[in-house]
Amino acid sequence: MKILYKKEKGVSPVIATILMVAITVVLASAVYLMVSGYIGGGPKGPTAMSFTYTVNTNNDVITVASGNISISNAQPMTITITYNGNTGSATLTSLSKGDSNNITLQLTNSNSNLKGINVIIYAVHANIFEAGDTITLYTSTGGTNQPVPPGTSITIVYNGNTILSHTF
Repeated sequence: MKILYKKEKGVSPVIATILMVAITVVLASAVYLMVSGYIGGGPKGPTAMSFTYTVNTNNDVITVASGNISISNAQPMTITITYNGNTGSATLTSLSKGDSNNITLQLTNSNSNLKGINVIIYAVHANIFEAGDTITLYTSTGGTNQPVPPGTSITIVYNGNTILSHTF
């Protein structure tokens, strides 16, 4: 008759418990990193856009030459106008398609005749500011539209990045 020998070799219960805990910690850390955004897409860099500027007899027009941004509550666009040390700003959380994006920026601490600057944003698509869209700026004095005075500056900030800074 043949005698069978049982060789039972394995990992001790203490080492097995330590390995299971270590694997659980590593998996939990990986899940946390994925959820918190450290793994996957990197942070978004500054938005690259280019603009052209036109001065007409009644207004100043800024045209988006290239690039685009999506405007929403989570990613608003802030327009700030400064003239003679006075500022006015507006935050846009949405854009309508067409000429319905009219804003009048009242300048704070205005000690000049210039009280407000009218801004019209023409967007080809709703909530997207892209190539071909325009920003028209003008002042109204005595019922007549005029370009903004020299020295007036406009700054547009999106996602914490300045995408436009221009002085007329």
